[in-house]
Order: sequence, then C-alpha cells, then structure tokens
Amino acid sequence: MDVERRVVYKLFDLRETGALGKKLAFESTADGSWMTVPCDATLDDTLEKLCLLHEAGACPTEIIGLAATGDYLIAKQPLCQPFANLEEDRRTAAESIKAVMTSCFLGREVRVFWADGRAWCLGDLHQGNIMREVDGTPTIIDALIGALPPNVIRSLAALQTAIHRSRLWWETGNLISDDPFSGIADDEL
Repeated sequence: MDVERRVVYKLFDLRETGALGKKLAFESTADGSWMTVPCDATLDDTLEKLCLLHEAGACPTEIIGLAATGDYLIAKQPLCQPFANLEEDRRTAAESIKAVMTSCFLGREVRVFWADGRAWCLGDLHQGNIMREVDGTPTIIDALIGALPPNVIRSLAALQTAIHRSRLWWETGNLISDDPFSGIADDEL
C-alpha cells in the first residue's frame, strides 16, 4: 500500500504448479447438475480476469507487468476503504458491472455478467473483495471469474435467463425483471 499516492500494488505470485492466481471452472456432479470450483489460473487467465473486471466497471486496475524475476504479476488499484454494509455493498458492486444473480449453482452465491462478447461467471465476493472507492461507491477489487462453457449454458435454463438479462443490461443499460408476473396487475391473475 502506498498511502502517499493512494494506491495499492497487488502481487500475483507464480506457484510451484505454474499457476498464477485462481479462476472458476465447472464440474458436473453425479446427478448431472453443475457446480463451480476454484482452480489454478494461468498468467493469461489472470490477465484476462483483471482486464475484464476493469472494463466491466469494477475497481480500476492497471497492470504494471511482471517482476524482473518473472515470478510475480504486478497490478495497481486506487486505495479503497472498507465496505459499509457487506450485503448492500456486494449487491451494488455487482450491479456496477451488470452482474445478475443466478440460482443455478447450489451452495454458492454466483452471478453472471456479459463482457467481451461472452458470458462470465462471477464468484468469491467475500468481505475482502468488496470495498468502497474514495467517493464511497461500492466496488469489486477482486473476484474469481470463469467463462461459461456452452454445454453448461445449454443445460441450465435459469443460467440462460440470467445471461440474457445481463447481456440486455449491458447492451441497453436497462435491467429487465426476472419476475414472470412483472407488469401484470394482481386482479388479472
């Protein structure tokens, strides 16, 4: 942390396995459903994650480069403040990148967002990854993401709906309701 310049430097270390960070992947379960699992990320995966989150509207991130030794990827973000209310700040921060909650993956809070012409899974929005920018706006400083494979998308109708909502939100700036009765008067039901 550089308090004078109000920035934080992040070091992503190269692991013995060749991994440089983590990402989300998908595994099928015995009953044919899908679950998200964190797994090792390559340098390319981590660079893609940082760029996608930045471009989508998460905390601004500048990639500085690799350490001269080649064992650290160095990135820089503005110095942020702690979250005020985790649940509210997490929701607002996810909304800032137009991420939509999906109930497809039991046991995990998972959202999807549209970026770079593809659907992405967003997870790991714990208290250390949600902060507030200098102006008080909640933001995501880090998260696990993974591209959603076509076979996972095809097999989960709720996921297809969430992706559709996120893509439209990204393209139009309007979030459509996920309530099937939205806009219908109770007396018409």
